[in-house]
Amino acid sequence: MRISTVVPLYNAAPFVGEALDSILAQTRPIDEIVVVDDGSTDGGADLVARHVPAVRLLRQDNAGPGAAVNRGIAAATGDVLAFLDADDLWLPDRVALGAAALAADPDLDGVFGHITQFRHADMAAAALADGVPQPGLCRDTLLIRRDAFARFGLFDEGLRTADFIPWFSRAMTLGLRIVTRPEVMARRRLHASNTGILRRHEQQQENLAGLKRALDLRRQRKQPPG
Repeated sequence: MRISTVVPLYNAAPFVGEALDSILAQTRPIDEIVVVDDGSTDGGADLVARHVPAVRLLRQDNAGPGAAVNRGIAAATGDVLAFLDADDLWLPDRVALGAAALAADPDLDGVFGHITQFRHADMAAAALADGVPQPGLCRDTLLIRRDAFARFGLFDEGLRTADFIPWFSRAMTLGLRIVTRPEVMARRRLHASNTGILRRHEQQQENLAGLKRALDLRRQRKQPPG
């Protein structure tokens, strides 16, 4: 099993070094790290090149996270893929736990884990679930076989704030086989420039549109042949 990690990067220079350190600290080493710089203007890509010289660094004009992740998937050489947003962190056993689940069940497409949230210094205290484990139905905890993307498609590059939930909803409708392990695999950083904070309404609308498309697809698949 060869595992590649795809890291989409956009203006996360204060955080990306720590994110890469959490990848390098895995108890089951990653075989390849692909960072896709999505038109950053804060020098984050140059920092990556200095921080981890062995990383595969790709650069593109800003096209959104879906486009960045898709380019990383295309460039990656692993038969299993993992993902980490450039402002988040993995726990040390994250890859080992996911790889064990895939190895134990050859018919399994992917594995999720749990996730916790933590506040960056620029976030005021609020009623947030800091440190409380939650099911991590997000890219940060997903370990997935490459061929799943051939069957269920890549991420919608037209969605600029919420590409994962629409992709996941569609894939589940089409038969994606996943399990969610109980262990915490990642930590999500809450900070003032999070997309979910700056563009919350747009993100909610894109998620709802994606869920509706998945529901429509499910209804179509249940209809008898015309």
